[in-house]
Amino acid sequence: MNKAKKTFKRVVIYLNDSQKNNLQKFLHSIGFHHYTVQCKLEGSWESGVRHLNNHVWPGSESVFHLLVLEEMVDTLLKKLKFFRMNLPENVVMALLVCPLDDFIYNMYTADVEIDENIDESFKWL
Repeated sequence: MNKAKKTFKRVVIYLNDSQKNNLQKFLHSIGFHHYTVQCKLEGSWESGVRHLNNHVWPGSESVFHLLVLEEMVDTLLKKLKFFRMNLPENVVMALLVCPLDDFIYNMYTADVEIDENIDESFKWL
């Protein structure tokens, strides 16, 4: 029995840290419960838009990483646009949608062959 391989996209959402909890609640309300969040990131978006979290320009960003079924990406983007339109104009929110070659949820059960000629340096495992 050969299951058809599901195609995923990687969606990365950059957002002011101040809106992190709001985006988490929103994602859960629209049925997206699986994501990873990186918080307290500092960086420069463009000339004049920096969040370096210092006394001159306080603030930082959060980055959400979502793996989304390809057929759900457009729906997610429409809902995220709605979310964004309900935030203050000066809140930074950007998205990156990229192809994803593979998504291995559980490496233990993955259909990947083990090299029988494994190097001796790994024998301690």
